[in-house]
Amino acid sequence: MLGANSRYLGWVKGWGVVEGHQSGGKFAGVFETRQEAETVAAHAGPGYMVRWGSYDERNKDFVSGNFA
Repeated sequence: MLGANSRYLGWVKGWGVVEGHQSGGKFAGVFETRQEAETVAAHAGPGYMVRWGSYDERNKDFVSGNFA
């Protein structure tokens, strides 16, 4: 189970799989463990990366401070 983000109601913390280095790229999912996310990223295709961040389950938004 993903951990709740205590700062934002309805958001959870987890390992996101996103395409590229920019926010707003394609999103493949959010996962409880980094290992799960790495497996999905490997199958999602070139350019997908694993990032730690927060996910809004209602609006399907993922944000991470790791984007360059």
